[in-house]
Amino acid sequence: MELMRNRNKRMYVVIAWVLFFPLAVWTAVRLTSNQPDINFIDLGIISLLAIIVSFFPIKVLDTNISFMSGINLAVFLYFGLTAALYMTVLSLIAMFISLRINIFKEYYRYMANILMFSWIIIIEGAVFKLLGGETGAFDLNESINLIPIIGYFITGLVLNHVGLYFIVTVLYEEDVPFIDRDAFWDVVSELLVIPVGLMLYMLYSQMGRPAIFYVGVPFLSLSIIINLYHSSKQINDSLQKASEIGQQLSEHLKVNPIIDIFIEKLIAFMKVDFAFIYDADAGEHLKIIRKYESEEGILAAVPIKKQEAISGRVWSTGKSIRYSKSKHWHGISETFFQGKAESVLSVPMIRNQKIVGIITFASKEEYAYQKHHLIILEILANYLAVAIDNARNYESTKLKSEQCPLTGLYNYRYFEDLLTNMYNNYEYFRKKFSVILLDIDHFKAVNDTYGHQSGNDVLILLARRLEEFVHDRGTVARYGGEEFIILLPESGEQECLEIAEQLRSVISNKGFEIQNDLTDQQKKLIYITASIGIATAPHQGEDPLTLVRNADRAMYTGAKQQGRNKVAAYIG
Repeated sequence: MELMRNRNKRMYVVIAWVLFFPLAVWTAVRLTSNQPDINFIDLGIISLLAIIVSFFPIKVLDTNISFMSGINLAVFLYFGLTAALYMTVLSLIAMFISLRINIFKEYYRYMANILMFSWIIIIEGAVFKLLGGETGAFDLNESINLIPIIGYFITGLVLNHVGLYFIVTVLYEEDVPFIDRDAFWDVVSELLVIPVGLMLYMLYSQMGRPAIFYVGVPFLSLSIIINLYHSSKQINDSLQKASEIGQQLSEHLKVNPIIDIFIEKLIAFMKVDFAFIYDADAGEHLKIIRKYESEEGILAAVPIKKQEAISGRVWSTGKSIRYSKSKHWHGISETFFQGKAESVLSVPMIRNQKIVGIITFASKEEYAYQKHHLIILEILANYLAVAIDNARNYESTKLKSEQCPLTGLYNYRYFEDLLTNMYNNYEYFRKKFSVILLDIDHFKAVNDTYGHQSGNDVLILLARRLEEFVHDRGTVARYGGEEFIILLPESGEQECLEIAEQLRSVISNKGFEIQNDLTDQQKKLIYITASIGIATAPHQGEDPLTLVRNADRAMYTGAKQQGRNKVAAYIG
């Protein structure tokens, strides 16, 4: 439905252009008066100047200021409304081309803006005439009547702002304020170009063709110089932002938050509709560690080898790739983006002179990425590689400090911290929680009969069985030796007792297949049992140490001393 509405709007734009643009031309011709003989060579030179000026606007903050409206004023005052309309259309087309807006895909943007500005220049001309203004060559013996000129510009400012607001909110469906900072700079830019237009008009009236060069060339040169300055400043600002983002990446010690920050900051910094972040240390294929899409269901998680697709080429060559149009890369990577993307940027992540990952961004817009975007992404890719490597090392070290190296379960140090947090949060949640402490019965006999390695195998197999049984109901840890401990959040005494009894059966009713290391090295199926004690907080333990001790007392007095292979709850 949304696509259909967009198509309807585009159709309305085309119909409006076909009906009203010819009417605008006819109206301009009818309203043109006191038009001198047109020197087409001069008009051609002014047209060329207008095109060049449209390609080099002066950038102030985020607003483009161009002397184009000043040139249009000079053309209007000297040649009349028809020539001004022609110059307006010409400069608009040049501006859209400079912005790399595809005339075939976004023809409606050309039509909408040409139609709007054509009628704006006509209304400006009508206001100018109503205020007593006259077009034609300037006479040095007469003074310029500024009132019609001021009316001309005020009319243009108001209509331009209202028209653009209408196009943005209705045609593009963007939510923007009616008055913003850009509106202020529009006024400033118009105040700057009025003297330029009047100067060009007066000099051309007296000197003819040389005036075009005397006025146009200096301001064009100034525009180019300021644009070069702005480009260098833009790169410096981008480098500063990259440094800030890199600093933020280094502040985190977990991989997922690091990647989240990277994606979030780059989306705000660049035009990113689709993104892949690959791990290049995963073997012969790139492994996706994160993907982002502004439109769901577009990205395909296709395995990529070296030389395959855009990311595979970057992986193979180690060189970054930047494409501005889909036709430049479509034959390389047809399976991705489903025809939604245009611009693509792909860079390697390098750590210790080795490619450890690939970052690939794509945008729906053509020419979305410039050279400075490539430089910034290359810098940030290396920041990301270092941050991920540091985070993985930290997570690995942290895991080792919290993990039993034999069974892979959490160790008691981690379990004790977890239990302490449960106590700290009890006043807020006010929910009981319990611990289960179990000890394998006659485990020394297993070691003596089958060997210590076989005993270790039993511990490993039991750890897996405990994890499978408890699953997401709680946390399993190795307490020490042949003892294991389980934390059950939100579990009272009766529920814990039932779970512990089920667990006892799960351990005793199913055998463990091990290898006899002491004799024939043959596989054996042995059965073991466990004695289990439970305690529930907070009434059976006012702190973590007391709770575990009480579960231990229950296990020894209520299970071990009562014949083993039993479950006992602490009473006290």
